[in-house]
Amino acid sequence: MVNPHPQKPTRRRGSSAEEARLLIEQADADGVKRAAMTLRMTLRDVSELKRDPKVPMADISYSPDGMRYLGVAVDQGGVTQSTLDRGDTSYVRGAAQAAAAAPKPKATRKKTVKKDVAEGAEKPPAKAKAKKVAATVD
Repeated sequence: MVNPHPQKPTRRRGSSAEEARLLIEQADADGVKRAAMTLRMTLRDVSELKRDPKVPMADISYSPDGMRYLGVAVDQGGVTQSTLDRGDTSYVRGAAQAAAAAPKPKATRKKTVKKDVAEGAEKPPAKAKAKKVAATVD
């Protein structure tokens, strides 16, 4: 009998740093350049990677372009499972953050046209505002 439910991904056995290192080493062995790779990590895995006492400080670097692990760019969040993009897909690094940071156009209301003005009739005279009388103290 065929199982109608898709198979769950296998459980990770090591830390996020160990898993990422393994994926990067496999891609290196396949001839993929590290500049083309992107680690797409969950926020939890990125936090674990930053706090892992086994990871040497030299393995993680920060620049204006973002975080790098072992020379591979790291994209944080936006995925449900951490993966390594080898550069052979249509994924564009940083596109999600750029779209989120782009200013959204402000919604404006349409101005209503009054019937009197549309028909050419003149406006009725404005009501005179009552003036406030200053209270005097005796």
